Amino acid sequence: MPRPGESTGKTSLDSKFSSKSKIVSQHSSENRKMVTKQIMTGDCCSNEIPILAPIVESQETPEPVPTIVTVERAAAAKVFFETHYNHATSGALTPRSIRRRQLEGALYHELNLSPAEQDEKRRAWAQDETDHLRETRVMKVRTGKALRGKDITSSRYEVVKVLGKGSFGVVRLVREKVDNSTSCNPEKKREIYAMKVIRKSDMLRNSQEGHLRAERDFLVAAEGSRWVVPLIASFQDLNNLYLVMEYMPGGDFLGLLIRDNVLSESVTKWYIAEMIVCIEEAHSLRWIHRDVKPDNFLISASGHLKISDFGLAFDGHWSHDQGYFNNHRYSLLSKLGINVDGDSIDMKEGRLLAHNTNTGKDKRHERTSSNGTDSEGILNWRNRYGNRTLARSVVGTSQYMAPEVVRGDLYDARCDWWSVAVILYECLYGHTPFLAEEGGRQQTKLNILDHKNTFSFPHKPIVSKRCQDLIRSIIQDKGTRLCSRRYRMKDHPSTSHHVQDYAGRYVFPNDADEIKAHKWFRDIQWDRLHMMVPPFVPNIKSVDDTHYFDEEDPISDFSESISGPPPTQDEISDALRPFNREIQVLAKSFVERPHDSIKLRKVEREIDAFAMCDEQKEYLKAFVKHYGRKEKKRPRDRLLRDKDTSPKVLELRKRGAFLGYTYRRFRPNREKYFQTGSIGHGSLAGSTSGKRAVWHRARLSIN
Repeated sequence: MPRPGESTGKTSLDSKFSSKSKIVSQHSSENRKMVTKQIMTGDCCSNEIPILAPIVESQETPEPVPTIVTVERAAAAKVFFETHYNHATSGALTPRSIRRRQLEGALYHELNLSPAEQDEKRRAWAQDETDHLRETRVMKVRTGKALRGKDITSSRYEVVKVLGKGSFGVVRLVREKVDNSTSCNPEKKREIYAMKVIRKSDMLRNSQEGHLRAERDFLVAAEGSRWVVPLIASFQDLNNLYLVMEYMPGGDFLGLLIRDNVLSESVTKWYIAEMIVCIEEAHSLRWIHRDVKPDNFLISASGHLKISDFGLAFDGHWSHDQGYFNNHRYSLLSKLGINVDGDSIDMKEGRLLAHNTNTGKDKRHERTSSNGTDSEGILNWRNRYGNRTLARSVVGTSQYMAPEVVRGDLYDARCDWWSVAVILYECLYGHTPFLAEEGGRQQTKLNILDHKNTFSFPHKPIVSKRCQDLIRSIIQDKGTRLCSRRYRMKDHPSTSHHVQDYAGRYVFPNDADEIKAHKWFRDIQWDRLHMMVPPFVPNIKSVDDTHYFDEEDPISDFSESISGPPPTQDEISDALRPFNREIQVLAKSFVERPHDSIKLRKVEREIDAFAMCDEQKEYLKAFVKHYGRKEKKRPRDRLLRDKDTSPKVLELRKRGAFLGYTYRRFRPNREKYFQTGSIGHGSLAGSTSGKRAVWHRARLSIN
């Protein structure tokens, strides 16, 4: 037996415990163990191994100093986790579970299928679900790479044509590329879609995070809806958000109105009926559209209307409130003692005033001892205190806004029905009832507020008394507006708590029952509208036919100035060569300073007063739009107004403000289950009133 402290005998040539391999470094862990043991046992000899000197403690590492980067990254993480887990723990059925219920319901009604055939359908469904999950993961990975600048998510789509431009960005007609390396079905045909491209930088400067999330969330919730333009996918890269929608080749309803000027009463009745069911579809999901106008109803290939553009939609949820995002950031700024001066206007107004008015802190999103306890989870607290029951923002298009919206009062979904009545009037008479020829939007709003005195019907064209009665019944203050008696019950304090939904909101499904029951609609078969032939069916020559869209892109707010270098004086002089010296000087003065839409209209009125032919006037207007510079709007967020913090904050928000935006619609191979169209709305098993059918329906055939 070896004595204590000695190794056992050599067991192999390579044994590290052999006498020949006993030499170790003084700094090795083995040597340190030996020295420690010898010191503890008193076996250490000063002549053999020196005693190690005491380790001198290095200076303490300084505590990290929090910066704006700390605030932005922490806020983005908190927003992502709260929104993600609020959905994950809500207890609602997952889309996959709902699709499984729909499949089982359809199998139940297919009486001619044997058990073996039913099992085959289930296996086909399971394979499609697996493929869908894989493709969704691929999208999320690509989005992550794109946010790091290593991939371009939109490269999976080939641009066919630009359909339109707006203040948000651009809408493109695109064709999906098939990537055989990742696609689960490489033989599928290349579909045509409309892609809405939203510039992140502009939206972030205007504090539109809540609206952008709301638009995407509504479209996801409306999956499978017959009357909402379907969302195919949503994703992002470093600079843009993308919403890929089903292409509506018939254009928008405004284009139809422009082509026909006025519609007959029977044709108008058809389209107003479809608009009503479109809006009811949104209300059934507990959303208010808030921007109902002809432009936002698109015409499908079959001629039926679908509602679109939910950028201003409201459901009252805390995750769609801009104050929620601002509160995360500014509460952290306050806790960490970080001061941000803002721009010159902020500093001129005074730091205290700027802090109170521009931080966006909202008591509804600030947890205190008076409105919550430590034992209550943050999500439960937000769902109890953070939601809004009514809307208040003054949003929409002025001609179609209800008086309660114009006044800035609290309002509910009844504002959408006012807008429908305005469209009904416009279809019959060729103009909206409150449009002011002089005074612009402000006078139009004043006319709306004084609607009891300003509203009237023209003598021509002749419209039936019943139709006029319907319009007059809706063009009322919200307390007496024709739509649903449940809203009037809500207005009564003694019954209002009985008609709220689970979140305390006042948006009711099927809330057009009184409008539908009006005598003017007595010949409308509401439950068969989608199966009937519309008055106008688009003449489509190919899947990518765009002739129902304007050839020229609309200008949303003055000019969409070129992002490149500004035009030179020589270029401007060449463009103005056909005009005399006086006109050239005036035209150059028009484009010297940035303009907004109000200044542009003033310039156009000045041009109209020039003594020249109409063709020259139109040329000058086009010149001003092309060479004029769009006036930059002041950012709404103080962090984005401060010259020191703005570049870094914008960069961080472009990367982290929209985490969780990625979505891909489930697209089954229906032929593997049943004949196209055999699964209808009434055959869905386990569907609830709060969740519409999620199974993707094929485009309806009415011929």
